[in-house]
Amino acid sequence: MAHVRLRSRTAPILPLVLSCVVVVEEISTYKLREHVPDARWRAAAILAFYGIAFALAASKLEPWLTRVLGKLRTGSKRRAGTIGLWMFYVAAYGALYLAFYIMETHGVRGLLPASMR
Repeated sequence: MAHVRLRSRTAPILPLVLSCVVVVEEISTYKLREHVPDARWRAAAILAFYGIAFALAASKLEPWLTRVLGKLRTGSKRRAGTIGLWMFYVAAYGALYLAFYIMETHGVRGLLPASMR
């Protein structure tokens, strides 16, 4: 079996970034549904929101999250070597797994503080 090489050291970070964006979009959509009762207006607002959110995520959020997660990844590797790097990925993907698990079991409300529910 051929050894698979990633083109970039940040390639394993990209799914983390996209997953973070998905969590933010889910929370935002939940709050939008709460404040816009009419389904037609809500659908239009969600469509506009996703268009704006994807543009902002692609231009601002993705580079910022990539830098932050990249620094954390590099710091983990520098401080603890390969084990630190793997610990970073386990912690990061574990935290996202927990967020998605909470959304599936308790809904998006489970991710929000009591004051925002």
